Amino acid sequence: MLIIRRVLHVEVSLDNEQRENIFHTRCTINGKVCSVIIDGGSCTNVALTTLVDKLKLPTTKHPQPYKLQWLNQGNDLKVTKRALISFSIGKNYRDQVLCDVIPMDACHLLLGRPWQYDMNAVRDGHKNTYSFRKEQKCITLLPLNPSLIHRNQPGEGNTGKESLFLNETRVERAISKQKNVFALLMVEKKSEIERPIHPKKHRLLKDFADVFPEDLPPGLPPIRGIEHQIDLIPGAPLPNKPACRCNPKETKELQRQVDELID
Repeated sequence: MLIIRRVLHVEVSLDNEQRENIFHTRCTINGKVCSVIIDGGSCTNVALTTLVDKLKLPTTKHPQPYKLQWLNQGNDLKVTKRALISFSIGKNYRDQVLCDVIPMDACHLLLGRPWQYDMNAVRDGHKNTYSFRKEQKCITLLPLNPSLIHRNQPGEGNTGKESLFLNETRVERAISKQKNVFALLMVEKKSEIERPIHPKKHRLLKDFADVFPEDLPPGLPPIRGIEHQIDLIPGAPLPNKPACRCNPKETKELQRQVDELID
């Protein structure tokens, strides 16, 4: 009974790791390891422009060019080319997919709704897997471990180096899981060139020299006889009351006096 509980605990932990992840895996194209995303919400299959150029894959003109915006961080993209991508995932699955060629940031190869429809693939949302039949074989594609997803991403090559940058979503997720997080903040250094002071301000600074001392005393000011502070009650709700109503004449007079004071 103890062994069964341990196995169930391990399975639940693995499933929880995939709860917020889309399907990531890796494939081989012309002997090169590439990243793959399967997304049933995408209306087309997509191949990275850099992948097609570096592997010198043949392309054809797209019969119906169109524009996309969400696949990269730039402006609208016009899709004008297609390529037939031959790839393999694992030892049992080899296939060819006609993909639109786009300079995206997500992965090297994105298999969308057309691939899922052609393969009659069934997604297990709990385990984040895709199952289908290919050449009389039952094939199940398993997702990558979340810790391996951001390795070998587009633009990083196959050097094996991990990215040292995290997006905002991953940082918030790490903080929500109460992990130790150390942030490095980079601030642009401001110019040290002093701007000239207007002549009219020189007299003002001279007349009130005691108000603008060159050296400020360290620390907080000393404790006075009367301290202006608001004692807060822990757990007390904030007051939320409607503002006092004014008739039209009072509102007009109030606005006139405020404008006069501002002027």
